[in-house]
Amino acid sequence: MTRLTMKPGGELTLPPQLCERYGLTPATPIRIIETRTGLLLVPLTDAPMSPDLLQELDEWQALGGRNWEAFP
Repeated sequence: MTRLTMKPGGELTLPPQLCERYGLTPATPIRIIETRTGLLLVPLTDAPMSPDLLQELDEWQALGGRNWEAFP
């Protein structure tokens, strides 16, 4: 897990390995999605999603679906 500290003015600096993995540059637009428990950052790029990332997202969504079924 990566921990970040917000700088004055709300600036966050992502680790270089994350920028490389997701193809982020200083000009990359990023959508911020609020969830019940936090924030999801989604880079808005034209690059296709890697198979590894697609599998990771599928697993994450399946986990969320299983947890949702626990609520009456």
